[in-house]
Amino acid sequence: MADVIVTLNVDTSQISVQNVDSNSNFGQGPGISNEDFLTRVNAGDTVIWQGVSSVTPSDTVNIININHSGGSSVFSHDNLPGNGLHPEKVSGAVRNNAKGETEKYTIQFNVFNNGTRRPGLFSIDPKIQVNQ
Repeated sequence: MADVIVTLNVDTSQISVQNVDSNSNFGQGPGISNEDFLTRVNAGDTVIWQGVSSVTPSDTVNIININHSGGSSVFSHDNLPGNGLHPEKVSGAVRNNAKGETEKYTIQFNVFNNGTRRPGLFSIDPKIQVNQ
């Protein structure tokens, strides 16, 4: 059982509701969309989602919740709330009996650029898969 960190990189100076995919990523290679990004974990692991600015460390990306949106639910709850800190993160423990399961989920986040919150609530829908 380990901590698995999923880091969302966001261009905090350019992101808007209309351009989320072109201004955020998980560091995946070219040709892999945010929706096709897959995190592989083991049963019992704790997944921690965090956001960082790809522009300046003084900007903030708050991961405010993780919501199950398709496939199996590999966590004990379908909605995982943020920890309320700044920057906000979300964590969840993978069920011990989730081996081999794949879940599609939605990351919801907000962004502060130069101390001002950018308008909108941003969403990305990646996947997580539990190893056999």
